[in-house]
Amino acid sequence: MSDDRIVVLDDAPTIDGLIFRYFRDEQDFAALVAVIEACQEYDQVDPLSSEAGLPTVEELSQSFSEADNIDLDTDMLLVELNGQVIGFQWVRWWEQADGTWVYYHRGRVVPDWREHGIGAATLKWAEKRIRERVAGHGSAGKAVYRANTTSHEAAYNQLLLESGYVPVHSFVEMGFDPDVPLPEKKMPEGFALKPAGVEDYRAIWEANEEAFEEEWGHRRATDEDYIVFLGNIVGNPGFDPSLWQVAWRDEAIAGVALCEITPRGVGEISELSVRQQWRNHGLGRALLISALHALRLRGVEPIRIFTDVDNARRLYESVGFRALTDYIRYQKPVQ
Repeated sequence: MSDDRIVVLDDAPTIDGLIFRYFRDEQDFAALVAVIEACQEYDQVDPLSSEAGLPTVEELSQSFSEADNIDLDTDMLLVELNGQVIGFQWVRWWEQADGTWVYYHRGRVVPDWREHGIGAATLKWAEKRIRERVAGHGSAGKAVYRANTTSHEAAYNQLLLESGYVPVHSFVEMGFDPDVPLPEKKMPEGFALKPAGVEDYRAIWEANEEAFEEEWGHRRATDEDYIVFLGNIVGNPGFDPSLWQVAWRDEAIAGVALCEITPRGVGEISELSVRQQWRNHGLGRALLISALHALRLRGVEPIRIFTDVDNARRLYESVGFRALTDYIRYQKPVQ
Protein backbone atom coordinates (compact mmCIF):
# COMPACT_ATOMS: atom_id res chain seq x y z
CA MET A 1 0.00 0.00 0.00
CA SER A 2 1.17 3.49 -0.83
CA ASP A 3 2.38 5.29 2.30
CA ASP A 4 0.48 8.41 1.28
CA ARG A 5 -2.80 6.61 2.09
CA ILE A 6 -1.77 5.80 5.66
CA VAL A 7 -2.90 8.24 8.35
CA VAL A 8 -1.05 8.65 11.65
CA LEU A 9 -3.42 9.41 14.53
CA ASP A 10 -1.95 11.00 17.66
CA ASP A 11 -4.55 9.28 19.86
CA ALA A 12 -4.37 5.83 18.27
CA PRO A 13 -4.08 2.86 20.64
CA THR A 14 -0.92 0.80 20.48
CA ILE A 15 -1.97 -2.49 18.90
CA ASP A 16 0.32 -4.62 16.75
CA GLY A 17 -0.80 -4.62 13.11
CA LEU A 18 -3.23 -1.69 13.54
CA ILE A 19 -3.18 1.02 10.89
CA PHE A 20 -5.49 3.80 9.74
CA ARG A 21 -5.73 4.71 6.09
CA TYR A 22 -7.78 6.73 3.64
CA PHE A 23 -10.30 5.17 1.28
CA ARG A 24 -8.45 3.44 -1.54
CA ASP A 25 -10.85 2.32 -4.28
CA GLU A 26 -14.21 0.68 -5.00
CA GLN A 27 -13.05 -2.57 -3.43
CA ASP A 28 -13.20 -0.87 -0.03
CA PHE A 29 -17.00 -0.81 -0.17
CA ALA A 30 -17.04 -4.58 0.30
CA ALA A 31 -14.90 -4.13 3.43
CA LEU A 32 -17.31 -1.49 4.79
CA VAL A 33 -20.27 -3.80 4.25
CA ALA A 34 -18.39 -6.59 6.04
CA VAL A 35 -17.91 -4.30 9.07
CA ILE A 36 -21.62 -3.47 9.17
CA GLU A 37 -22.50 -7.17 8.89
CA ALA A 38 -20.15 -7.96 11.77
CA CYS A 39 -22.04 -5.41 13.88
CA GLN A 40 -25.49 -6.74 12.98
CA GLU A 41 -26.22 -8.94 15.98
CA TYR A 42 -24.44 -6.79 18.57
CA ASP A 43 -26.04 -3.51 17.45
CA GLN A 44 -29.36 -5.08 16.40
CA VAL A 45 -28.98 -3.80 12.85
CA ASP A 46 -32.33 -4.22 11.11
CA PRO A 47 -31.66 -5.81 7.70
CA LEU A 48 -34.93 -4.43 6.29
CA SER A 49 -34.40 -0.82 7.35
CA SER A 50 -33.69 1.75 4.65
CA GLU A 51 -32.30 4.14 7.27
CA ALA A 52 -29.67 1.98 8.94
CA GLY A 53 -29.97 -1.50 7.55
CA LEU A 54 -27.57 -3.89 5.84
CA PRO A 55 -26.62 -2.44 2.45
CA THR A 56 -25.23 -4.47 -0.39
CA VAL A 57 -21.88 -3.46 -1.86
CA GLU A 58 -23.67 -2.03 -4.88
CA GLU A 59 -26.11 -0.02 -2.72
CA LEU A 60 -23.32 1.39 -0.59
CA SER A 61 -21.27 2.35 -3.61
CA GLN A 62 -24.26 4.04 -5.20
CA SER A 63 -25.17 5.96 -2.04
CA PHE A 64 -21.68 7.45 -1.81
CA SER A 65 -21.52 8.20 -5.52
CA GLU A 66 -24.77 10.16 -5.18
CA ALA A 67 -23.81 11.89 -1.91
CA ASP A 68 -22.78 15.50 -2.25
CA ASN A 69 -20.17 17.25 -0.13
CA ILE A 70 -17.89 14.33 0.62
CA ASP A 71 -14.51 13.56 -0.89
CA LEU A 72 -13.80 9.87 -0.36
CA ASP A 73 -10.07 10.44 -0.86
CA THR A 74 -9.84 12.56 2.30
CA ASP A 75 -13.17 12.27 4.16
CA MET A 76 -13.25 8.48 4.64
CA LEU A 77 -10.99 6.71 7.12
CA LEU A 78 -10.64 2.92 7.33
CA VAL A 79 -9.20 0.95 10.24
CA GLU A 80 -7.14 -2.14 9.39
CA LEU A 81 -5.79 -4.84 11.65
CA ASN A 82 -3.27 -7.15 9.99
CA GLY A 83 -4.75 -6.35 6.60
CA GLN A 84 -8.42 -6.76 7.57
CA VAL A 85 -10.74 -3.76 7.82
CA ILE A 86 -12.31 -3.67 11.30
CA GLY A 87 -13.77 -0.17 11.36
CA PHE A 88 -14.39 3.06 9.51
CA GLN A 89 -15.27 6.72 9.95
CA TRP A 90 -16.44 9.26 7.37
CA VAL A 91 -17.59 12.86 7.28
CA ARG A 92 -19.76 15.03 5.03
CA TRP A 93 -21.47 18.39 5.37
CA TRP A 94 -24.40 20.56 4.27
CA GLU A 95 -25.99 23.92 5.05
CA GLN A 96 -29.42 24.01 6.69
CA ALA A 97 -32.17 26.45 5.80
CA ASP A 98 -31.43 28.44 8.98
CA GLY A 99 -27.78 29.01 7.96
CA THR A 100 -26.29 26.35 10.25
CA TRP A 101 -23.50 24.33 8.67
CA VAL A 102 -23.85 20.69 9.67
CA TYR A 103 -20.76 18.46 9.62
CA TYR A 104 -21.93 14.91 9.98
CA HIS A 105 -19.75 11.93 10.84
CA ARG A 106 -20.46 8.24 11.17
CA GLY A 107 -18.25 5.43 12.35
CA ARG A 108 -18.31 1.76 13.31
CA VAL A 109 -15.88 -0.70 14.89
CA VAL A 110 -16.50 -4.45 14.88
CA PRO A 111 -17.60 -5.69 18.35
CA ASP A 112 -14.45 -7.76 19.03
CA TRP A 113 -12.30 -4.63 18.87
CA ARG A 114 -14.42 -2.21 20.83
CA GLU A 115 -13.26 -0.83 24.18
CA HIS A 116 -9.70 -0.57 22.84
CA GLY A 117 -9.81 3.15 22.06
CA ILE A 118 -10.22 2.72 18.30
CA GLY A 119 -13.63 4.37 18.12
CA ALA A 120 -12.46 7.31 20.22
CA ALA A 121 -9.41 7.77 17.98
CA THR A 122 -11.44 7.78 14.76
CA LEU A 123 -13.95 10.18 16.32
CA LYS A 124 -11.13 12.62 17.09
CA TRP A 125 -9.91 12.22 13.50
CA ALA A 126 -13.40 13.09 12.23
CA GLU A 127 -13.56 16.21 14.38
CA LYS A 128 -10.11 17.31 13.22
CA ARG A 129 -11.09 16.76 9.59
CA ILE A 130 -14.28 18.73 10.15
CA ARG A 131 -12.36 21.67 11.65
CA GLU A 132 -10.25 21.72 8.48
CA ARG A 133 -13.43 21.81 6.41
CA VAL A 134 -14.88 24.60 8.54
CA ALA A 135 -11.74 26.68 8.01
CA GLY A 136 -11.97 26.12 4.28
CA HIS A 137 -15.68 26.94 4.14
CA GLY A 138 -15.46 30.01 6.37
CA SER A 139 -18.32 28.63 8.45
CA ALA A 140 -16.79 29.21 11.89
CA GLY A 141 -19.37 30.34 14.42
CA LYS A 142 -22.25 28.64 12.63
CA ALA A 143 -20.91 25.10 12.35
CA VAL A 144 -21.86 22.03 14.40
CA TYR A 145 -20.67 18.47 14.63
CA ARG A 146 -23.48 15.97 14.19
CA ALA A 147 -23.67 12.22 14.66
CA ASN A 148 -26.58 9.81 14.37
CA THR A 149 -26.97 6.55 16.22
CA THR A 150 -29.69 4.10 17.19
CA SER A 151 -31.01 3.27 20.62
CA HIS A 152 -29.42 -0.20 20.26
CA GLU A 153 -25.83 1.11 19.98
CA ALA A 154 -25.06 1.55 23.68
CA ALA A 155 -21.27 1.93 23.32
CA TYR A 156 -21.51 4.53 20.53
CA ASN A 157 -24.10 6.53 22.46
CA GLN A 158 -21.83 6.51 25.49
CA LEU A 159 -18.79 7.58 23.46
CA LEU A 160 -20.65 10.56 22.00
CA LEU A 161 -21.93 11.65 25.41
CA GLU A 162 -18.44 11.38 26.92
CA SER A 163 -17.12 13.45 24.00
CA GLY A 164 -19.41 16.37 24.79
CA TYR A 165 -22.27 15.66 22.40
CA VAL A 166 -25.86 16.18 23.46
CA PRO A 167 -28.99 14.62 21.95
CA VAL A 168 -30.86 17.31 20.01
CA HIS A 169 -33.43 15.34 18.06
CA SER A 170 -34.80 11.85 17.59
CA PHE A 171 -37.02 9.98 15.21
CA VAL A 172 -38.52 6.54 15.12
CA GLU A 173 -38.90 3.83 12.52
CA MET A 174 -42.29 2.13 12.76
CA GLY A 175 -43.70 -1.03 11.27
CA PHE A 176 -47.33 -1.75 10.46
CA ASP A 177 -48.94 -4.60 12.42
CA PRO A 178 -50.34 -6.97 9.76
CA ASP A 179 -52.96 -8.27 12.19
CA VAL A 180 -54.62 -4.86 12.51
CA PRO A 181 -57.65 -4.40 10.23
CA LEU A 182 -57.38 -1.37 7.97
CA PRO A 183 -59.82 1.49 8.54
CA GLU A 184 -62.08 2.48 5.68
CA LYS A 185 -60.45 4.46 2.87
CA LYS A 186 -62.13 7.87 2.62
CA MET A 187 -61.03 11.41 1.71
CA PRO A 188 -62.27 14.43 3.70
CA GLU A 189 -64.87 16.55 1.95
CA GLY A 190 -63.41 18.93 -0.62
CA PHE A 191 -60.31 16.81 -1.33
CA ALA A 192 -59.80 14.27 -4.08
CA LEU A 193 -57.15 11.70 -4.94
CA LYS A 194 -55.81 11.86 -8.47
CA PRO A 195 -53.18 9.69 -10.19
CA ALA A 196 -49.67 11.19 -10.34
CA GLY A 197 -48.56 11.97 -13.88
CA VAL A 198 -45.03 12.78 -14.98
CA GLU A 199 -46.10 16.39 -15.41
CA ASP A 200 -47.00 16.48 -11.69
CA TYR A 201 -43.65 15.30 -10.26
CA ARG A 202 -42.16 18.76 -9.75
CA ALA A 203 -45.33 20.10 -8.11
CA ILE A 204 -45.52 17.04 -5.85
CA TRP A 205 -41.91 17.53 -4.77
CA GLU A 206 -42.43 21.25 -4.15
CA ALA A 207 -45.59 20.64 -2.10
CA ASN A 208 -43.76 18.10 0.07
CA GLU A 209 -40.77 20.42 0.56
CA GLU A 210 -43.07 23.30 1.52
CA ALA A 211 -44.85 21.14 4.08
CA PHE A 212 -41.56 20.37 5.85
CA GLU A 213 -39.83 23.74 5.54
CA GLU A 214 -40.34 24.55 9.24
CA GLU A 215 -39.34 21.12 10.51
CA TRP A 216 -36.18 20.54 12.55
CA GLY A 217 -33.01 20.40 10.48
CA HIS A 218 -34.76 21.12 7.19
CA ARG A 219 -32.33 21.83 4.40
CA ARG A 220 -33.02 24.59 1.89
CA ALA A 221 -34.19 22.86 -1.30
CA THR A 222 -32.51 23.57 -4.62
CA ASP A 223 -32.95 22.46 -8.21
CA GLU A 224 -30.18 19.96 -7.57
CA ASP A 225 -32.25 18.48 -4.74
CA TYR A 226 -35.10 17.93 -7.18
CA ILE A 227 -32.72 16.05 -9.46
CA VAL A 228 -31.65 13.92 -6.49
CA PHE A 229 -35.32 13.33 -5.68
CA LEU A 230 -35.89 12.07 -9.20
CA GLY A 231 -32.85 9.84 -8.93
CA ASN A 232 -33.69 8.43 -5.49
CA ILE A 233 -37.44 8.05 -5.95
CA VAL A 234 -38.28 7.93 -9.62
CA GLY A 235 -35.03 6.15 -10.45
CA ASN A 236 -35.63 3.49 -7.78
CA PRO A 237 -36.37 0.03 -9.25
CA GLY A 238 -39.31 -0.15 -6.83
CA PHE A 239 -40.78 3.12 -8.07
CA ASP A 240 -44.43 2.86 -9.04
CA PRO A 241 -46.38 6.14 -9.30
CA SER A 242 -49.65 4.26 -8.97
CA LEU A 243 -48.68 3.75 -5.30
CA TRP A 244 -48.45 7.50 -4.74
CA GLN A 245 -51.41 9.07 -3.00
CA VAL A 246 -51.78 12.69 -4.08
CA ALA A 247 -54.64 14.74 -2.61
CA TRP A 248 -55.83 17.77 -4.53
CA ARG A 249 -57.96 20.73 -3.50
CA ASP A 250 -59.30 22.11 -6.74
CA GLU A 251 -56.16 22.74 -8.84
CA ALA A 252 -53.65 22.66 -5.97
CA ILE A 253 -51.85 19.75 -4.30
CA ALA A 254 -52.90 19.66 -0.66
CA GLY A 255 -50.95 16.65 0.59
CA VAL A 256 -49.04 13.58 -0.49
CA ALA A 257 -48.16 10.08 0.66
CA LEU A 258 -45.27 8.80 -1.45
CA CYS A 259 -44.90 5.04 -1.31
CA GLU A 260 -42.28 2.75 -2.76
CA ILE A 261 -41.22 -0.86 -2.58
CA THR A 262 -37.61 -1.13 -1.45
CA PRO A 263 -35.14 -3.61 -2.97
CA ARG A 264 -35.80 -5.86 0.05
CA GLY A 265 -39.52 -5.97 -0.68
CA VAL A 266 -40.52 -3.58 2.10
CA GLY A 267 -43.40 -1.22 1.45
CA GLU A 268 -42.18 2.16 2.65
CA ILE A 269 -44.23 5.32 3.02
CA SER A 270 -41.22 7.53 2.44
CA GLU A 271 -43.07 10.86 2.58
CA LEU A 272 -46.35 11.84 4.22
CA SER A 273 -47.13 15.54 4.31
CA VAL A 274 -49.97 18.06 4.27
CA ARG A 275 -49.43 21.67 3.31
CA GLN A 276 -49.98 24.20 6.09
CA GLN A 277 -53.26 25.70 4.86
CA TRP A 278 -54.98 22.30 4.65
CA ARG A 279 -54.02 20.83 7.98
CA ASN A 280 -56.53 19.90 10.71
CA HIS A 281 -58.97 18.45 8.18
CA GLY A 282 -58.06 14.80 8.74
CA LEU A 283 -56.19 14.75 5.44
CA GLY A 284 -52.97 13.25 6.85
CA ARG A 285 -54.84 10.30 8.32
CA ALA A 286 -56.80 9.80 5.10
CA LEU A 287 -53.60 9.80 3.01
CA LEU A 288 -51.94 7.35 5.41
CA ILE A 289 -54.87 4.94 5.25
CA SER A 290 -55.04 5.27 1.46
CA ALA A 291 -51.31 4.46 1.24
CA LEU A 292 -51.74 1.36 3.41
CA HIS A 293 -54.61 0.17 1.21
CA ALA A 294 -52.49 0.65 -1.93
CA LEU A 295 -49.58 -1.33 -0.49
CA ARG A 296 -51.82 -4.06 0.92
CA LEU A 297 -53.51 -4.40 -2.49
CA ARG A 298 -50.08 -5.25 -3.90
CA GLY A 299 -49.56 -7.87 -1.21
CA VAL A 300 -46.58 -5.98 0.18
CA GLU A 301 -45.40 -6.93 3.66
CA PRO A 302 -43.85 -5.53 5.83
CA ILE A 303 -44.72 -1.82 5.68
CA ARG A 304 -42.53 0.86 7.29
CA ILE A 305 -42.71 4.59 8.01
CA PHE A 306 -40.50 7.13 9.84
CA THR A 307 -41.46 10.12 11.97
CA ASP A 308 -39.87 12.63 14.33
CA VAL A 309 -43.10 14.32 15.40
CA ASP A 310 -45.06 13.15 18.45
CA ASN A 311 -48.41 14.02 16.88
CA ALA A 312 -47.52 12.01 13.78
CA ARG A 313 -46.39 9.08 15.92
CA ARG A 314 -49.75 9.01 17.70
CA LEU A 315 -51.49 9.14 14.32
CA TYR A 316 -49.46 6.21 13.00
CA GLU A 317 -50.06 4.19 16.15
CA SER A 318 -53.80 4.83 15.86
CA VAL A 319 -53.96 2.96 12.55
CA GLY A 320 -51.70 0.05 13.56
CA PHE A 321 -48.02 1.08 13.39
CA ARG A 322 -45.64 0.04 16.19
CA ALA A 323 -42.21 1.46 17.08
CA LEU A 324 -39.20 -0.61 15.93
CA THR A 325 -36.05 1.52 16.31
CA ASP A 326 -35.32 4.95 17.74
CA TYR A 327 -32.66 7.08 16.04
CA ILE A 328 -30.88 9.77 18.06
CA ARG A 329 -29.16 12.79 16.55
CA TYR A 330 -26.31 14.21 18.62
CA GLN A 331 -24.69 17.57 18.18
CA LYS A 332 -22.08 19.94 19.61
CA PRO A 333 -20.68 23.24 18.36
CA VAL A 334 -17.44 23.30 16.40
CA GLN A 335 -15.05 25.35 18.51
